[in-house]
Amino acid sequence: MNSTSNTPLSPVLCVEPHTLVVADVHLQLDHTHPINQHFLYFLAHQATQAEALYILGDLFESWVGDDVSIELYKSVIQAVKQLTQNGVHVYFQYGNRDFLMGDHFCQETGAAKLDAIHLATLYGTRYIMLHGDELCTDDIEYQRFKKWVRNPVIQFLFLRLSRTRRLRIADTMRTRSKNESATKQADIMDVNENAVESLLESYPEIQHIIHGHTHRPQLHTITMNKQIKQRWVLGDWRPQSKIMVISKQGPALIDY
Repeated sequence: MNSTSNTPLSPVLCVEPHTLVVADVHLQLDHTHPINQHFLYFLAHQATQAEALYILGDLFESWVGDDVSIELYKSVIQAVKQLTQNGVHVYFQYGNRDFLMGDHFCQETGAAKLDAIHLATLYGTRYIMLHGDELCTDDIEYQRFKKWVRNPVIQFLFLRLSRTRRLRIADTMRTRSKNESATKQADIMDVNENAVESLLESYPEIQHIIHGHTHRPQLHTITMNKQIKQRWVLGDWRPQSKIMVISKQGPALIDY
């Protein structure tokens, strides 16, 4: 496997059959933004050589409903559609920024929506995949807010607002989130180890968790019941990132 942090990038991340896993791309409304350009390059080059691409939440910085956002992110929608038409399976989970993606997004891209906790078997090894915010149980204020915005009634009402009002609300929420994150203790916004162990105990036969959300890419080793477990944390795109390549050799975090 090759790793690099410079652009343009080598078109080869792995020479054998493999699957790619990313999270927290946070695509911007400004299509000239480096993050957008970097991700479009990734879709057109590295992703085309994979068997599958998993996107574990927060592909977009904000998503205010399929009826508005599909048009706003048209270039990315078309790029994902081209990828699936070329035979690469694309799967996505909701993040805390883009949980309003709906069936129309799937129809337009050919991507398939995964459950919040997804169990995947890749090249003979099983993995637990999730966005990761479910594990940040110490951030009580965020968990409360998440429960409120995921309420079907709140979503129903929001999606009936005008395009302008939805975009304004989304911008206000992003600003609020950044301000609150700047004042919170760092450990509160990270995963709770008890939550991680509880998840692993629910699936004792699985050794690997993969998630994003925290923007703290790293491999963590956990010993439970005399077994070694591994928690793989993906990076956000700024525009460089840590992404995962999975092959028959196992998982690896690489610089991209």
